[in-house]
Amino acid sequence: MNLPWFKRIGIFFIPTTIIGWLMLLGGLAYAVYVFIDIDSRSHSVSNTLINFVFNLLIIGAVYSLIAFLTSRPAKT
Repeated sequence: MNLPWFKRIGIFFIPTTIIGWLMLLGGLAYAVYVFIDIDSRSHSVSNTLINFVFNLLIIGAVYSLIAFLTSRPAKT
C-alpha cells in the first residue's frame, strides 16, 4: 500500500485515508480512556492534570511519529 495516510500542513498531520482517520480516532479514544483511568485514582485536580498531560504528550508523540512515517515527503 503506497498511499499516504496523512497530509502534512505546517506542523500538523491531517488524515487522508480511512486508516489515518482510524489512527486519529483510536488515539483520541485512548486519551479519553487514560483520562478516566487517571481521574478515578487521583486525589486532586492538579494530580489528574499533571499525570494526564504526560500521557497526552506520549500519545501525541506516537501519533506524530506514525503520521510522519506514513505521509508523503514534502516537495522541496
